[in-house]
Amino acid sequence: MAVLQPNAAAVVDACLSGDEAAALAAAAALPEDQGYLNYPSSKRALARWVRREAPTDAWAGRGIPLNAVAPSVVLTAMTKDLVNNDEGRALLERSVPMPLGGYATAEDVAWPILWLLSPENKKVTGQLLFVDGGTDAVLRGDNLWE
Repeated sequence: MAVLQPNAAAVVDACLSGDEAAALAAAAALPEDQGYLNYPSSKRALARWVRREAPTDAWAGRGIPLNAVAPSVVLTAMTKDLVNNDEGRALLERSVPMPLGGYATAEDVAWPILWLLSPENKKVTGQLLFVDGGTDAVLRGDNLWE
C-alpha cells in the first residue's frame, strides 16, 4: 500500500524521467527525517509508469497487457519481525487494515498475477490491482481519485 502513502514528488518525477542518477540525487536530497519517503515514492512512480506505458504501441499495440499489483502486508522475511510481536501487529492493524483475511501470503498475491499474465486476460491493462484484503477500500473509502 506504499503507493497510497505520502511521497516525495521530486523523487517520483525523477524516477519517471528515466534518469537513474537524477532519481538517486533526488532521494539523497531528502532531509534525513524524510528518507522513509523513498520507498512509497518508488512505488508511486512505478504505478504511474504502468498507467503511462500500458496504452502505448510498445505494449498495447503489440497485444501485451501491462499491469501492476499493490499488495498490502505480505508475510515475508521483511515483515516477520513486525507481525511476530504485539507492538508491531498493533502498528500494522492501525496503519494497514486488512479486513479480508488478514495478512497475505506470497501465494495470495501470485494468483491474481498469474491471471493478469494469462492468455485469458485480453482487456485488462494499465491497472494497479490492489491485492490488499481491503486496505485500499478502508483507507480511501469511496474516494477513487486521490
